[in-house]
Amino acid sequence: MKLHLKLHLTEKFLWEIFELIKVKDEIMDTIWSKQYHGLKHPLALFQPDFFEYRDEYWGRYKDRKKRERWAATIRRLKNKGYLNIKDLQNRKAIIFTPKGMDRLFDIKIKLTKRKQRPDKKWQMILFDIPEVKRRDRDLFRKQLKYLGYKKLQRSIWACPYDVLELTQQLIKRYKLDRFVRFLLVEKVKI
Repeated sequence: MKLHLKLHLTEKFLWEIFELIKVKDEIMDTIWSKQYHGLKHPLALFQPDFFEYRDEYWGRYKDRKKRERWAATIRRLKNKGYLNIKDLQNRKAIIFTPKGMDRLFDIKIKLTKRKQRPDKKWQMILFDIPEVKRRDRDLFRKQLKYLGYKKLQRSIWACPYDVLELTQQLIKRYKLDRFVRFLLVEKVKI
């Protein structure tokens, strides 16, 4: 998958690990039933797969500096709280933490391909988020920009793209259901 230019190196790396895990999980699910898997942790990358992926990511190499860079990147992601390394099924596995999953959601929004709504209408979102949820409100506004919303007023945003589902996921993520309303309008003058 070609990554969007807005992504930082860390985001690209996290997204590629996520894609690798997702693909391997889909392949395993089609080959074996979940009963055969036994205990299965979502978004886990087991150690042999991890080293395979490392070689694939950096190319087959014997260069010590490249191996050290790879290990440092994983260590940095672990220290930031995006990844964890645990023993699962008697094997070491790299697992995304809740913070890592949040970061993946942010990356998913950045990578969203925006398509015009087929009915040519605009989605309008109105919100009145209290000051005690200021951090969530600021993050919510930032994500709205990534989805293609334009600010009409401080808490009124409009978007010509078909991103309703992602917008609803965003609202659930920040627990803003009580503070947000949707409208569908014919035209918007920006």
